[in-house]
Amino acid sequence: MQRPGTNIRNLFSLYGRKVAFLFVLLSAAHTLQAQNRPQRDNRIIHFGFTLNTTYNALQMNTSQGFFANDTLTNITQQPFAGFGLGAIVDLRMGKYFNLRSLGPTIAFAQRNLNYTFKNPLSNRSASIESVYVEFPLELKFKSERHWNTRFYAIAGFKYSYDLTSNIDAPRSINDPVVALKRNMYSYEVGIGFDLYFPWFNLSPELKFSQSVNNMLVADNLVYTKALSSLFPRVFTLSFHFE
Repeated sequence: MQRPGTNIRNLFSLYGRKVAFLFVLLSAAHTLQAQNRPQRDNRIIHFGFTLNTTYNALQMNTSQGFFANDTLTNITQQPFAGFGLGAIVDLRMGKYFNLRSLGPTIAFAQRNLNYTFKNPLSNRSASIESVYVEFPLELKFKSERHWNTRFYAIAGFKYSYDLTSNIDAPRSINDPVVALKRNMYSYEVGIGFDLYFPWFNLSPELKFSQSVNNMLVADNLVYTKALSSLFPRVFTLSFHFE
């Protein structure tokens, strides 16, 4: 049985080049000869949009039904990359704090669960696809501005509604369905950089989020009876334009 957790090797493979690109942008901003948009941070409210790529996985916990079953030997997960886009509304609350909404955001995600049985002919895979409408609300803590860069950290909560939940899909032993609930509540933490360009700000950001409510929809088939809980977790690399 594979323990729940993130495949770190795949994560770095997915994000390594993009993180390197972030540092290239940071270095370029430091070399600019003039301080761009010096009054920008004094505005009470500003707007923008965000583009992001995601790495979607699951915190998966097995049930007593898994250990009691003498034919199912293993459950593994297969994470996938996804993407999303959304609006930004940012409210200045002081020199070091902003309240930021990134919604509505549309996010596309997929995760697969692979079931291994003693009889290889019984092996099955259940695809969990989601299209979320999300409403994140975050508190942004900013450092001092250093010429055309500023470091920040964020923490917040997110409500997500799954437009394509297969909660009502027909199920059978030969056609496995592992459904997630439509309503999801998650916490989020992350870090990023504000890069000041002459006409806009670009903010590369790396963020982690995980559901706080068990999203598993139980039924009477082995595919869900072997599980006690599923908590979707997402690593997000975002590019905010403001």
